[in-house]
Amino acid sequence: MGKKVLVVDDDPNVGLLISAVLKKYNYTVTTFCHGEEVLSFLKENKPDLILLDLRMPGIDGYTLCKRIREAPDTRDIPVIILSGVSEVEARVNTIELGADDFITKPFDVRELRARINRILKRKSADTALNPLTRLPGSPAIEEEVTRRIAADEPFAFCYVDADNFKAYNDVYGYAKGDEVIKRIAQLLAEKAKAVAGHNYFVGHVGGDDFVLITSPEACETAARAITEDFDRFIPEFYNEADRRRGFITTMDRKNKTKDFPIMSLTVAIVAPHTQRHYAKIVESAAELKHYAKELPSRRGSIFVRDRRI
Repeated sequence: MGKKVLVVDDDPNVGLLISAVLKKYNYTVTTFCHGEEVLSFLKENKPDLILLDLRMPGIDGYTLCKRIREAPDTRDIPVIILSGVSEVEARVNTIELGADDFITKPFDVRELRARINRILKRKSADTALNPLTRLPGSPAIEEEVTRRIAADEPFAFCYVDADNFKAYNDVYGYAKGDEVIKRIAQLLAEKAKAVAGHNYFVGHVGGDDFVLITSPEACETAARAITEDFDRFIPEFYNEADRRRGFITTMDRKNKTKDFPIMSLTVAIVAPHTQRHYAKIVESAAELKHYAKELPSRRGSIFVRDRRI
């Protein structure tokens, strides 16, 4: 499948030119002339790269670039500025806002294609992103927590873990397991966005472990929506016989035959008030997750909150 490029320029001819060039190389190109249209489009779509003019009516390119970088679901999209503004200040300002490259008009279409290819290849090889879900990994999670601590910004740290995932992988195979992981990643982003707007962060530690960061006020509502929705759709990933039984049978870590219930989620929520150490926050969340997993009365997915730290 070709990469999706969004072109934003108030001159329709620029969009037509870029579309004609890139479509020859199997790119899918969408063009807009107004910033308001772009923000509406990005609510339901995620292009692989955005080509952005600076001078536009309404929302200009500077503001649009800033909004793209601030929103959790678009902050990782590469942005190339295409502009007739050649001053050094414009280049510096856009780079500080998070743009990945700056090309001055008029431009050579061969150079433009080469820069697009370079940025997309670099993004594909970005080791900071989990290769399966393309979510930020452990270094980025720690950076986000550290940033919020430094800014004295209240937040809730939610550690999300899938119960009985290894057993599912053993019985259904890694391809089906990967489908579950990607669906969890999608679920976390969808529910967090619905509850917290732009004030959330989703990271993938690895395997079936995720982190969700929201405001303290939004965390329980988001966790409730996530756990309830997961319990609704996860049976679809099992065959009919296993759904009826409510469990699968395979070997445990000690090579003993054991029945494993349908997967569920455990969400451990830590809302630190005075704690300023990332490692301590993670340790507290891990302890709480272990406690929640061992609750004898639990059925299905669960979230628990610790307000002590």
